[in-house]
Amino acid sequence: MCADASTPAVKRPAPWKTAAYAVVMLFLLGAIGWYFRKDWAYLAQNPADFWQVRWEFVGLALLALLVTSCVDILIWNRMLGWFTAPLPFRQAAPVYIWSYLARYIPGKVGSLLLRVALSSEVKREAVPVLAASAVELALRTASALVLFLLVLWGWAGAQSRWLLIGLVALIPFILLCAHPRVMLPVLNWVLKKMKQPTLPHALRYREVLGLFGALALRWVLFGVAFFLLGIAVYPPLAAQCIPLTGLGAGSWALGFLSMLPGGFGSMEAVQKAVLKNILMVPREPAFILVLHLRLLSLLGEGLWSLAVLPLWRRRDEAINAQAPAPSNPV
Repeated sequence: MCADASTPAVKRPAPWKTAAYAVVMLFLLGAIGWYFRKDWAYLAQNPADFWQVRWEFVGLALLALLVTSCVDILIWNRMLGWFTAPLPFRQAAPVYIWSYLARYIPGKVGSLLLRVALSSEVKREAVPVLAASAVELALRTASALVLFLLVLWGWAGAQSRWLLIGLVALIPFILLCAHPRVMLPVLNWVLKKMKQPTLPHALRYREVLGLFGALALRWVLFGVAFFLLGIAVYPPLAAQCIPLTGLGAGSWALGFLSMLPGGFGSMEAVQKAVLKNILMVPREPAFILVLHLRLLSLLGEGLWSLAVLPLWRRRDEAINAQAPAPSNPV
């Protein structure tokens, strides 16, 4: 593949589709706002409760989130190496972190387009960047669902063992969907819709499973952050390490699959519902916990964004060097 990058031409949706999307999104945000109305009223009357946490555990949770972001960068850059030359860390980190923040832009494609635009600054084509990002999102969602299903057994108050067995039985199906012969045709269909060249079958299932395992480790790290934050807000959650790990992964997957940018609100609604109805956490600390997690995640991403700024300014040092060959040439 050549070194010149070009931003893909995305077909603008029809006005009625944009209007329908806006209406549905506003409806969902309104429903979520209604769901949390009592929690916001409580917090407005008792603002001191938000700060009554064990800050040493909050600091450890922030550290775990920062490490999780570093793992995200390494995983995406490794996937980029499947389709083109991987980037040096000082280039991959700004490209990934800044584009990941763009997930809060409505429409689900703002993050991908910004990643392509940033990658063009370091001489990477649009198609391999889109391919690596699409595969990363697919495997991230699949690994989150697998981890979520695996830890269902640890949740208290399960009413139907057969329902749990049926859910866990979905794991082989998810792993099958991650096979390159299944995943790549879907990816190529998306590229055709975007009027971009398709990709040949060049991935090995062994490599896909290896990255799948790395993403599962990523979710464990995220679950550790959720667990530490849970202890900081509501100490009795110290006995719920495994359920919180699965809840963190599953709520992200469900939030990503929703229409809301960045899973904003939908992820918190799932987390609060599980904390309150399954893990028997009182409503007030459950809301404070999910609010802390969202704010702490944004803080971690903001710190990463500032930390990689000097790296981006020095990106030209590596652009002029000869790019290495792809790790899995096509």
